[in-house]
Amino acid sequence: MSTTDAPIPAPDGAIAQPAEKKGFDLGAVMAQVGALFRKPVFLATFIGVLAIVFCFGPLIPELRKRWLDMDSYYAHGLLIPLCAIYLIWERWEKIKALPVKPFLFALVPLALVLYVSLSAARAIMPMALSVLLITALLLSVLFVAGWRWMVATSPGILFLSLGMPIFDRVIDSTTMPLQIHSTTIAYYGLKVAGLDPYREDPTIILLDNFQLYVAAACSGLKTTIAVSAAVIFFMLIARLRWWANLILAVVAIPLSVLINGIRIFLIGVVGNTWGSDAGMKFHDYSGYIALALCFVILGWITKKLGYK
Repeated sequence: MSTTDAPIPAPDGAIAQPAEKKGFDLGAVMAQVGALFRKPVFLATFIGVLAIVFCFGPLIPELRKRWLDMDSYYAHGLLIPLCAIYLIWERWEKIKALPVKPFLFALVPLALVLYVSLSAARAIMPMALSVLLITALLLSVLFVAGWRWMVATSPGILFLSLGMPIFDRVIDSTTMPLQIHSTTIAYYGLKVAGLDPYREDPTIILLDNFQLYVAAACSGLKTTIAVSAAVIFFMLIARLRWWANLILAVVAIPLSVLINGIRIFLIGVVGNTWGSDAGMKFHDYSGYIALALCFVILGWITKKLGYK
C-alpha cells in the first residue's frame, strides 16, 4: 500500500478511513435549480428576461451594425453597456440593501410595451424599439423588485439610451451646421499654417496638393455624441456640485467641435504634405485619436472640478 493511501490513525487508536471523493451530483444541481425556480422573484426575473430577448431580438443586429461601423454616429456604442453595468455595480452595495417589494400592477404596462415592440420589430423601427427597450427594462425592475429598486438602477438603464438609435432626428437637423463650423476651424488653422487654403464651398477646402471635403460623417457630430455620453458618465460617477456639472455640460459640445476642427486641419496638413493616400489613411484613424483626446481633457477637467 502506498503512503498516500495508508489509513490515518485516529486519536483513540482506531483506524480512520480516507475521505470518500464525491463526484458531480447532477441530482443536487437540479434540486438547487428547482429551488431557485420556486422563488417568485427569480421566476419572474427569468420570464421577464426571456420575454425581453424575444421581443427585442431584432434590435441586436441593428445595434451591432451601428456599433461596429467606423463612420457610424454610434461607434462609441460598444462602451455604453459596460459603462451602464459599472454605474449599477458602483451602487450595488446600496441597491442590494433595499427591500424587494414587487409592484405587480407594472405587469400591465410592461405587457403593453412588449406587445407594441413586436409591431415595431416587424416594421423595422430601430428608434421606437430603442425607446421601448429602455421602458421595458425600467418596468421589469419595477415589477420584480419595486419602486426603490427601479429608481436606484435607473441611471444605468437610462444610460443605455446613449448608445441606441434614439437621436436620429436630432442628428439629421444638426449635421450641416456642425460640418460648417468644423470646416471653418480647419480653414483658419490651415491659413495660419501658411498653406494658402481656398474655401470653394462651405464644406470644401482646396489646397495645393489635396482637397478637403468635410462630409456628414466628419461633421464632428459623432465626436459630440460620444463626448456627451462621456460627460454624463463623469457626472454620474463623480457626483460633483451642480455648478461643476454645469461647467462639464457647457464644455462638451465646443470641445468636441474644436477637436474635430483640429483633426480636419491635421488631415489637410498630412494630405497636402505626404499625398492623398496618406491623408485618407490618417482620416480613417484620426477620429479615434480625437475621441481619446476629448476623453483625456474631460477627465482632467473633472479632476480639477473636485473628482478624486
